[in-house]
Amino acid sequence: MTAVTPASKGQRLRRPTRAEARFALAVLLVINMLNYADRYILPAILPHVQHDLQISDFEAGLLNSAFLLVYGLTTLPLGIWADRTLRKNIVSLCVGLWSLATAITGLTRNFVQLFITRSVLGIGEAGYAPASLSLLGDYFPRAQRGRVLSYWAAATLIGSALGFVIGGLIADTLGWRWAFYVVGLPGLVAAFLAWRLYEPARGSFEEDEAQEEGQAAASTLMAEGHASLSGDFWRQARAILRIPTYWVLLGALICSFFTIGGTSAWLPTYLFLDFHLTLSQAGLLAGALLVGSGLIGTVLGGLLADRAQRRFAQGRLLVATLGFLIGAPLALLALLFHQLALFVVTLFVAGVALNFCTGPLNAVIQDVVLPEVRATALGLALLLAHLLGDASAPAVIGLLKEQSSLHLALLSTAPSALLLAGLVCLVGLRTVAGDMRRMQRSLEERRQPTTASEHVAR
Repeated sequence: MTAVTPASKGQRLRRPTRAEARFALAVLLVINMLNYADRYILPAILPHVQHDLQISDFEAGLLNSAFLLVYGLTTLPLGIWADRTLRKNIVSLCVGLWSLATAITGLTRNFVQLFITRSVLGIGEAGYAPASLSLLGDYFPRAQRGRVLSYWAAATLIGSALGFVIGGLIADTLGWRWAFYVVGLPGLVAAFLAWRLYEPARGSFEEDEAQEEGQAAASTLMAEGHASLSGDFWRQARAILRIPTYWVLLGALICSFFTIGGTSAWLPTYLFLDFHLTLSQAGLLAGALLVGSGLIGTVLGGLLADRAQRRFAQGRLLVATLGFLIGAPLALLALLFHQLALFVVTLFVAGVALNFCTGPLNAVIQDVVLPEVRATALGLALLLAHLLGDASAPAVIGLLKEQSSLHLALLSTAPSALLLAGLVCLVGLRTVAGDMRRMQRSLEERRQPTTASEHVAR
Protein backbone atom coordinates (compact mmCIF):
# COMPACT_ATOMS: atom_id res chain seq x y z
CA MET A 1 0.00 0.00 0.00
CA THR A 2 1.46 3.35 -1.05
CA ALA A 3 0.90 6.45 1.01
CA VAL A 4 -0.25 9.62 -0.68
CA THR A 5 2.55 12.17 -0.67
CA PRO A 6 3.32 15.27 -2.72
CA ALA A 7 5.81 13.22 -4.64
CA SER A 8 3.25 10.56 -5.48
CA LYS A 9 0.96 13.24 -6.84
CA GLY A 10 3.68 14.46 -9.19
CA GLN A 11 4.52 17.57 -7.16
CA ARG A 12 8.17 18.32 -6.44
CA LEU A 13 9.07 18.41 -2.79
CA ARG A 14 10.91 21.60 -1.86
CA ARG A 15 12.41 23.46 1.01
CA PRO A 16 9.85 25.32 3.12
CA THR A 17 9.78 29.10 3.01
CA ARG A 18 10.77 31.05 6.10
CA ALA A 19 7.11 31.91 6.78
CA GLU A 20 6.08 28.24 6.48
CA ALA A 21 8.87 27.20 8.85
CA ARG A 22 7.95 29.81 11.44
CA PHE A 23 4.25 28.96 11.30
CA ALA A 24 5.06 25.25 11.65
CA LEU A 25 7.36 25.93 14.61
CA ALA A 26 4.63 27.98 16.35
CA VAL A 27 2.02 25.24 15.83
CA LEU A 28 4.36 22.47 16.97
CA LEU A 29 5.35 24.46 20.05
CA VAL A 30 1.68 24.90 21.03
CA ILE A 31 0.98 21.22 20.44
CA ASN A 32 3.98 20.22 22.54
CA MET A 33 2.69 22.38 25.39
CA LEU A 34 -0.71 20.68 25.18
CA ASN A 35 1.04 17.33 24.93
CA TYR A 36 2.72 17.74 28.31
CA ALA A 37 -0.20 19.52 29.96
CA ASP A 38 -2.33 16.45 29.17
CA ARG A 39 0.44 14.17 30.37
CA TYR A 40 1.08 15.85 33.73
CA ILE A 41 -2.46 16.66 34.73
CA LEU A 42 -2.66 13.32 36.53
CA PRO A 43 0.42 13.72 38.78
CA ALA A 44 -0.92 17.14 39.80
CA ILE A 45 -4.18 15.69 41.13
CA LEU A 46 -2.97 12.22 42.09
CA PRO A 47 -3.72 12.41 45.85
CA HIS A 48 -7.36 13.35 45.11
CA VAL A 49 -7.68 10.58 42.53
CA GLN A 50 -6.15 8.02 44.89
CA HIS A 51 -8.54 8.99 47.67
CA ASP A 52 -11.64 9.09 45.45
CA LEU A 53 -11.01 5.84 43.56
CA GLN A 54 -9.19 4.02 46.40
CA ILE A 55 -5.97 3.52 44.44
CA SER A 56 -2.75 2.26 46.11
CA ASP A 57 0.68 3.84 45.64
CA PHE A 58 1.78 1.07 43.30
CA GLU A 59 -1.42 1.41 41.23
CA ALA A 60 -0.90 5.17 41.12
CA GLY A 61 2.58 4.57 39.73
CA LEU A 62 1.15 2.09 37.23
CA LEU A 63 -1.18 4.77 35.84
CA ASN A 64 1.81 6.86 34.83
CA SER A 65 3.71 3.76 33.71
CA ALA A 66 0.73 2.56 31.61
CA PHE A 67 0.67 5.77 29.63
CA LEU A 68 4.43 5.74 29.12
CA LEU A 69 4.56 2.01 28.34
CA VAL A 70 1.97 2.30 25.57
CA TYR A 71 3.61 5.53 24.47
CA GLY A 72 6.94 3.76 24.11
CA LEU A 73 5.54 0.68 22.37
CA THR A 74 3.64 2.69 19.76
CA THR A 75 6.30 5.34 19.15
CA LEU A 76 8.41 3.00 17.01
CA PRO A 77 5.72 1.85 14.52
CA LEU A 78 4.36 5.38 14.27
CA GLY A 79 7.89 6.65 13.76
CA ILE A 80 8.35 4.16 10.91
CA TRP A 81 5.03 5.31 9.43
CA ALA A 82 6.23 8.91 9.66
CA ASP A 83 9.22 8.02 7.46
CA ARG A 84 6.83 6.82 4.74
CA THR A 85 3.94 9.24 4.58
CA LEU A 86 2.91 12.82 5.32
CA ARG A 87 4.22 13.60 8.78
CA LYS A 88 1.90 16.56 9.34
CA ASN A 89 -1.15 14.29 8.98
CA ILE A 90 0.23 11.90 11.60
CA VAL A 91 0.72 14.83 13.97
CA SER A 92 -2.85 16.03 13.36
CA LEU A 93 -4.39 12.57 13.88
CA CYS A 94 -2.43 11.91 17.06
CA VAL A 95 -3.19 15.29 18.61
CA GLY A 96 -6.91 14.74 18.10
CA LEU A 97 -6.73 11.23 19.57
CA TRP A 98 -4.87 12.16 22.75
CA SER A 99 -7.09 15.20 23.34
CA LEU A 100 -10.24 13.08 23.24
CA ALA A 101 -8.66 10.50 25.53
CA THR A 102 -7.81 13.20 28.07
CA ALA A 103 -11.32 14.63 28.08
CA ILE A 104 -12.88 11.16 28.48
CA THR A 105 -10.60 10.48 31.48
CA GLY A 106 -12.79 12.84 33.49
CA LEU A 107 -15.67 10.35 33.15
CA THR A 108 -13.83 7.34 34.61
CA ARG A 109 -15.13 5.64 37.76
CA ASN A 110 -12.44 3.09 38.71
CA PHE A 111 -8.79 2.15 38.31
CA VAL A 112 -9.35 -0.05 35.23
CA GLN A 113 -11.18 2.69 33.31
CA LEU A 114 -8.54 5.23 34.23
CA PHE A 115 -5.82 2.79 33.21
CA ILE A 116 -7.44 2.35 29.77
CA THR A 117 -7.88 6.04 29.03
CA ARG A 118 -4.32 6.84 30.07
CA SER A 119 -3.10 4.04 27.80
CA VAL A 120 -5.03 5.48 24.84
CA LEU A 121 -3.49 8.85 25.65
CA GLY A 122 -0.10 7.21 25.15
CA ILE A 123 -1.00 6.05 21.63
CA GLY A 124 -1.97 9.56 20.58
CA GLU A 125 1.10 11.24 22.00
CA ALA A 126 3.47 8.58 20.62
CA GLY A 127 2.90 9.49 16.99
CA TYR A 128 3.55 13.17 17.53
CA ALA A 129 7.15 13.15 18.80
CA PRO A 130 9.09 11.36 16.01
CA ALA A 131 7.02 12.96 13.24
CA SER A 132 7.35 16.48 14.63
CA LEU A 133 11.08 16.15 15.33
CA SER A 134 11.59 14.87 11.80
CA LEU A 135 9.59 17.82 10.46
CA LEU A 136 11.62 20.34 12.43
CA GLY A 137 14.81 18.82 11.03
CA ASP A 138 13.53 19.65 7.55
CA TYR A 139 12.08 23.07 8.35
CA PHE A 140 15.39 24.53 9.57
CA PRO A 141 19.08 24.26 8.52
CA ARG A 142 21.57 22.22 10.52
CA ALA A 143 23.20 25.26 12.14
CA GLN A 144 19.89 26.18 13.80
CA ARG A 145 18.71 22.73 14.86
CA GLY A 146 20.10 22.73 18.38
CA ARG A 147 18.42 26.07 19.13
CA VAL A 148 15.11 25.21 17.42
CA LEU A 149 14.87 21.82 19.09
CA SER A 150 15.63 23.46 22.41
CA TYR A 151 12.68 25.83 21.86
CA TRP A 152 10.53 22.81 21.02
CA ALA A 153 11.73 21.06 24.15
CA ALA A 154 11.10 24.19 26.23
CA ALA A 155 7.44 23.95 25.24
CA THR A 156 7.31 20.59 26.99
CA LEU A 157 8.35 22.28 30.20
CA ILE A 158 5.76 25.03 29.87
CA GLY A 159 3.13 22.36 29.21
CA SER A 160 4.25 20.35 32.21
CA ALA A 161 3.98 23.41 34.42
CA LEU A 162 0.53 24.21 33.03
CA GLY A 163 -0.59 20.66 33.77
CA PHE A 164 0.63 20.86 37.36
CA VAL A 165 -0.76 24.34 38.00
CA ILE A 166 -4.12 23.95 36.24
CA GLY A 167 -4.60 20.49 37.69
CA GLY A 168 -3.99 21.54 41.27
CA LEU A 169 -6.12 24.67 41.07
CA ILE A 170 -9.08 23.02 39.37
CA ALA A 171 -8.94 19.94 41.61
CA ASP A 172 -9.15 22.12 44.73
CA THR A 173 -12.06 24.17 43.35
CA LEU A 174 -14.18 22.26 40.79
CA GLY A 175 -12.93 18.72 41.44
CA TRP A 176 -10.30 16.59 39.76
CA ARG A 177 -12.56 15.46 36.89
CA TRP A 178 -12.87 19.00 35.52
CA ALA A 179 -9.09 19.21 35.18
CA PHE A 180 -9.19 16.64 32.38
CA TYR A 181 -12.00 18.43 30.57
CA VAL A 182 -10.21 21.78 30.62
CA VAL A 183 -6.89 20.55 29.20
CA GLY A 184 -8.26 17.99 26.74
CA LEU A 185 -10.58 19.96 24.46
CA PRO A 186 -8.16 22.66 23.11
CA GLY A 187 -6.17 19.92 21.40
CA LEU A 188 -8.84 19.55 18.73
CA VAL A 189 -8.11 23.08 17.47
CA ALA A 190 -4.40 22.30 17.44
CA ALA A 191 -5.09 19.14 15.42
CA PHE A 192 -6.71 21.23 12.67
CA LEU A 193 -3.76 23.65 12.58
CA ALA A 194 -1.33 20.74 12.25
CA TRP A 195 -3.30 19.41 9.30
CA ARG A 196 -2.79 22.80 7.57
CA LEU A 197 1.02 22.70 7.80
CA TYR A 198 3.24 22.43 4.72
CA GLU A 199 5.09 19.13 4.35
CA PRO A 200 8.76 19.88 3.53
CA ALA A 201 11.14 17.74 1.52
CA ARG A 202 13.06 15.21 3.57
CA GLY A 203 16.68 16.25 4.03
CA SER A 204 15.92 19.77 2.81
CA PHE A 205 18.91 21.41 4.47
CA GLU A 206 21.55 18.70 4.26
CA GLU A 207 23.23 20.29 1.26
CA ASP A 208 24.91 23.59 0.47
CA GLU A 209 22.88 26.34 -1.18
CA ALA A 210 24.76 25.84 -4.41
CA GLN A 211 23.48 22.26 -4.59
CA GLU A 212 19.85 23.11 -3.84
CA GLU A 213 18.43 21.97 -7.19
CA GLY A 214 20.16 18.62 -7.00
CA GLN A 215 18.95 18.17 -3.44
CA ALA A 216 15.36 18.87 -4.44
CA ALA A 217 15.49 16.11 -7.03
CA ALA A 218 17.21 13.74 -4.60
CA SER A 219 14.62 14.53 -1.94
CA THR A 220 11.80 13.76 -4.35
CA LEU A 221 13.34 10.39 -5.18
CA MET A 222 13.89 9.79 -1.48
CA ALA A 223 10.24 10.41 -0.65
CA GLU A 224 9.10 8.15 -3.46
CA GLY A 225 11.44 5.40 -2.33
CA HIS A 226 10.11 5.58 1.22
CA ALA A 227 6.40 5.97 0.53
CA SER A 228 5.65 2.28 0.93
CA LEU A 229 4.48 1.05 4.32
CA SER A 230 6.05 -2.31 3.53
CA GLY A 231 9.63 -0.99 3.55
CA ASP A 232 12.52 -2.97 5.00
CA PHE A 233 12.44 -1.73 8.58
CA TRP A 234 14.89 -4.30 9.90
CA ARG A 235 17.49 -3.28 7.33
CA GLN A 236 17.06 0.33 8.42
CA ALA A 237 17.19 -0.59 12.11
CA ARG A 238 20.42 -2.55 11.62
CA ALA A 239 21.95 0.44 9.85
CA ILE A 240 20.92 2.75 12.68
CA LEU A 241 22.19 0.40 15.38
CA ARG A 242 25.59 0.18 13.67
CA ILE A 243 26.18 3.81 14.64
CA PRO A 244 28.21 3.75 17.90
CA THR A 245 27.04 7.18 19.03
CA TYR A 246 23.42 6.07 18.70
CA TRP A 247 23.96 3.50 21.45
CA VAL A 248 25.46 6.19 23.66
CA LEU A 249 22.43 8.41 23.06
CA LEU A 250 20.11 5.51 23.91
CA GLY A 251 21.84 5.02 27.26
CA ALA A 252 21.74 8.72 28.09
CA LEU A 253 18.07 9.03 27.11
CA ILE A 254 17.06 5.98 29.18
CA CYS A 255 18.76 7.30 32.31
CA SER A 256 17.51 10.86 31.89
CA PHE A 257 13.96 9.69 31.11
CA PHE A 258 13.97 7.55 34.25
CA THR A 259 14.93 10.54 36.35
CA ILE A 260 12.55 13.00 34.72
CA GLY A 261 9.63 10.57 34.51
CA GLY A 262 9.85 9.33 38.07
CA THR A 263 10.50 12.69 39.68
CA SER A 264 7.84 14.54 37.69
CA ALA A 265 5.21 11.90 38.44
CA TRP A 266 5.77 12.10 42.19
CA LEU A 267 7.02 15.65 42.80
CA PRO A 268 3.61 17.21 43.66
CA THR A 269 2.86 14.31 45.99
CA TYR A 270 6.31 14.70 47.60
CA LEU A 271 5.65 18.38 48.25
CA PHE A 272 2.16 17.53 49.50
CA LEU A 273 3.34 14.84 51.95
CA ASP A 274 6.82 15.89 53.08
CA PHE A 275 6.39 19.66 53.17
CA HIS A 276 2.66 19.66 54.01
CA LEU A 277 1.54 21.96 51.18
CA THR A 278 -1.99 22.04 49.81
CA LEU A 279 -2.52 20.37 46.44
CA SER A 280 -2.82 23.77 44.73
CA GLN A 281 0.40 24.96 46.35
CA ALA A 282 2.20 21.73 45.53
CA GLY A 283 1.10 21.88 41.89
CA LEU A 284 2.04 25.54 41.58
CA LEU A 285 5.48 25.02 43.11
CA ALA A 286 6.16 21.87 41.09
CA GLY A 287 5.15 23.68 37.92
CA ALA A 288 7.32 26.68 38.77
CA LEU A 289 10.31 24.43 39.41
CA LEU A 290 9.83 22.58 36.15
CA VAL A 291 9.19 25.54 33.89
CA GLY A 292 11.77 27.81 35.51
CA SER A 293 14.71 25.42 35.62
CA GLY A 294 13.60 23.70 32.44
CA LEU A 295 13.27 26.83 30.33
CA ILE A 296 16.60 28.25 31.48
CA GLY A 297 18.41 24.92 31.17
CA THR A 298 16.90 23.90 27.84
CA VAL A 299 17.35 27.22 26.03
CA LEU A 300 20.78 27.85 27.55
CA GLY A 301 21.82 24.29 26.75
CA GLY A 302 20.75 24.69 23.13
CA LEU A 303 22.61 27.98 22.72
CA LEU A 304 25.75 26.62 24.36
CA ALA A 305 25.53 23.43 22.30
CA ASP A 306 25.28 25.26 18.97
CA ARG A 307 28.18 27.54 19.97
CA ALA A 308 30.30 24.60 21.08
CA GLN A 309 29.41 22.68 17.93
CA ARG A 310 30.88 25.44 15.78
CA ARG A 311 34.21 24.92 17.51
CA PHE A 312 34.40 21.11 17.53
CA ALA A 313 32.27 18.13 16.48
CA GLN A 314 31.70 16.92 20.06
CA GLY A 315 30.26 20.26 21.18
CA ARG A 316 26.59 19.34 21.57
CA LEU A 317 27.28 16.07 23.33
CA LEU A 318 29.82 17.74 25.63
CA VAL A 319 27.20 20.23 26.84
CA ALA A 320 24.76 17.39 27.59
CA THR A 321 27.50 15.46 29.44
CA LEU A 322 28.34 18.40 31.67
CA GLY A 323 24.66 18.89 32.46
CA PHE A 324 24.31 15.32 33.69
CA LEU A 325 27.50 15.34 35.75
CA ILE A 326 26.62 18.65 37.40
CA GLY A 327 22.96 17.73 37.96
CA ALA A 328 23.62 14.39 39.72
CA PRO A 329 25.26 15.69 42.92
CA LEU A 330 22.90 18.66 43.06
CA ALA A 331 19.85 16.37 42.90
CA LEU A 332 21.29 14.29 45.73
CA LEU A 333 21.93 17.40 47.82
CA ALA A 334 18.41 18.75 47.21
CA LEU A 335 16.78 15.55 48.45
CA LEU A 336 18.89 15.66 51.63
CA PHE A 337 17.44 19.04 52.58
CA HIS A 338 14.29 19.09 54.71
CA GLN A 339 13.80 22.85 54.59
CA LEU A 340 11.56 23.89 51.72
CA ALA A 341 13.62 26.92 50.64
CA LEU A 342 16.89 24.95 50.44
CA PHE A 343 15.17 22.09 48.65
CA VAL A 344 13.61 24.38 46.04
CA VAL A 345 16.77 26.38 45.31
CA THR A 346 19.03 23.33 44.99
CA LEU A 347 16.55 21.34 42.92
CA PHE A 348 16.09 24.36 40.66
CA VAL A 349 19.82 24.54 39.90
CA ALA A 350 19.92 20.76 39.38
CA GLY A 351 17.02 21.08 36.94
CA VAL A 352 18.86 23.77 34.97
CA ALA A 353 21.88 21.48 34.60
CA LEU A 354 19.79 18.41 33.74
CA ASN A 355 17.90 20.19 30.97
CA PHE A 356 21.10 21.09 29.15
CA CYS A 357 20.70 17.70 27.43
CA THR A 358 17.22 18.10 25.95
CA GLY A 359 17.91 19.89 22.69
CA PRO A 360 21.48 18.70 22.09
CA LEU A 361 20.71 14.97 22.35
CA ASN A 362 17.92 15.22 19.77
CA ALA A 363 20.19 17.30 17.54
CA VAL A 364 23.02 14.76 17.77
CA ILE A 365 20.66 12.00 16.60
CA GLN A 366 19.89 14.08 13.52
CA ASP A 367 23.61 14.78 13.02
CA VAL A 368 24.58 11.09 12.83
CA VAL A 369 21.51 9.51 11.15
CA LEU A 370 20.56 9.79 7.47
CA PRO A 371 17.54 12.06 6.81
CA GLU A 372 15.17 9.43 5.42
CA VAL A 373 15.32 7.25 8.54
CA ARG A 374 15.49 9.93 11.24
CA ALA A 375 11.88 9.48 12.34
CA THR A 376 12.55 5.73 12.66
CA ALA A 377 15.74 6.42 14.64
CA LEU A 378 13.89 8.82 16.94
CA GLY A 379 11.02 6.38 17.29
CA LEU A 380 13.36 3.53 18.23
CA ALA A 381 15.19 5.76 20.71
CA LEU A 382 11.93 6.88 22.31
CA LEU A 383 10.66 3.29 22.45
CA LEU A 384 13.66 2.11 24.47
CA ALA A 385 13.90 5.29 26.54
CA HIS A 386 10.25 5.03 27.56
CA LEU A 387 10.19 1.28 28.16
CA LEU A 388 13.39 1.24 30.24
CA GLY A 389 13.19 4.80 31.53
CA ASP A 390 10.12 6.82 32.44
CA ALA A 391 7.62 3.99 31.83
CA SER A 392 9.11 1.96 34.65
CA ALA A 393 10.15 4.81 36.96
CA PRO A 394 6.72 5.82 38.41
CA ALA A 395 5.77 2.23 39.27
CA VAL A 396 9.23 1.49 40.69
CA ILE A 397 9.13 4.60 42.86
CA GLY A 398 5.55 3.82 43.91
CA LEU A 399 6.58 0.31 44.96
CA LEU A 400 9.58 1.66 46.87
CA LYS A 401 7.29 4.19 48.53
CA GLU A 402 5.06 1.40 49.83
CA GLN A 403 8.11 -0.39 51.25
CA SER A 404 9.78 2.67 52.81
CA SER A 405 8.91 6.29 51.99
CA LEU A 406 8.65 8.55 48.96
CA HIS A 407 11.70 10.47 50.15
CA LEU A 408 13.92 7.39 50.21
CA ALA A 409 12.48 6.18 46.90
CA LEU A 410 13.45 9.41 45.14
CA LEU A 411 16.80 9.62 46.93
CA SER A 412 17.85 6.16 45.77
CA THR A 413 16.89 6.59 42.11
CA ALA A 414 17.21 10.12 40.67
CA PRO A 415 20.86 11.05 41.47
CA SER A 416 22.30 7.66 40.49
CA ALA A 417 20.46 7.66 37.13
CA LEU A 418 21.80 11.12 36.30
CA LEU A 419 25.34 10.11 37.17
CA LEU A 420 25.09 7.05 34.94
CA ALA A 421 23.80 9.20 32.05
CA GLY A 422 26.84 11.45 32.35
CA LEU A 423 29.26 8.54 32.39
CA VAL A 424 27.65 7.05 29.29
CA CYS A 425 27.93 10.37 27.45
CA LEU A 426 31.66 10.48 28.19
CA VAL A 427 32.01 7.42 25.95
CA GLY A 428 30.13 9.17 23.15
CA LEU A 429 32.60 12.05 23.08
CA ARG A 430 35.04 9.63 21.43
CA THR A 431 32.67 8.45 18.67
CA VAL A 432 30.39 11.32 17.65
CA ALA A 433 32.81 13.14 15.30
CA GLY A 434 33.50 10.00 13.27
CA ASP A 435 29.80 9.13 13.01
CA MET A 436 28.98 12.62 11.76
CA ARG A 437 31.64 12.34 9.05
CA ARG A 438 30.35 8.94 7.96
CA MET A 439 26.80 10.29 7.62
CA GLN A 440 27.99 13.17 5.45
CA ARG A 441 30.07 10.83 3.27
CA SER A 442 27.02 8.62 2.73
CA LEU A 443 25.02 11.63 1.57
CA GLU A 444 27.80 12.66 -0.81
CA GLU A 445 28.18 9.17 -2.26
CA ARG A 446 24.45 8.85 -2.83
CA ARG A 447 24.35 12.28 -4.45
CA GLN A 448 27.03 11.47 -7.04
CA PRO A 449 24.92 9.16 -9.30
CA THR A 450 22.15 11.77 -9.39
CA THR A 451 24.64 14.51 -10.33
CA ALA A 452 26.16 12.31 -13.03
CA SER A 453 22.77 11.48 -14.57
CA GLU A 454 21.83 15.17 -14.65
CA HIS A 455 25.11 15.95 -16.44
CA VAL A 456 24.39 13.29 -19.11
CA ALA A 457 20.87 14.64 -19.57
CA ARG A 458 22.27 18.11 -20.27
